[in-house]
Amino acid sequence: MAHTGSVIVVLCLAAGGLCAASAYADDNAVTDRIQSAGRGAHLGHDLCGFTAAQIANYKANLKRSLSDPPSFDTEWDYGWQRATPTLLQYQSLKVGDPQDYESRVRLVCATLRRTGKRPLKTPDNSGQTKP
Repeated sequence: MAHTGSVIVVLCLAAGGLCAASAYADDNAVTDRIQSAGRGAHLGHDLCGFTAAQIANYKANLKRSLSDPPSFDTEWDYGWQRATPTLLQYQSLKVGDPQDYESRVRLVCATLRRTGKRPLKTPDNSGQTKP
């Protein structure tokens, strides 16, 4: 019986470790999503003319859809700052090749508008999204 009990304890510990790893992966996915949204919002603001009100509305909806994670604003701000090097590249492109700049900006803005119009979905543990 003692052997069976130790096997059960080992299985419980292993299952607990898997759950912790899954929660950690979910946290990373949420962090990545917030940072990407902040980066996209900055690009949209500077390249596409998204207004401060539009960005604030998108940010609030995203925050709510992710159940208001405690580090949301920090991750958003980090993502926002990550857009700066890309914006500098766009400024160089605008001077060096205005036609390519316009083409790329149209594509980026269309993508950001499409992304912003999608209903926000919350991640669940099965890797799928809820409607």
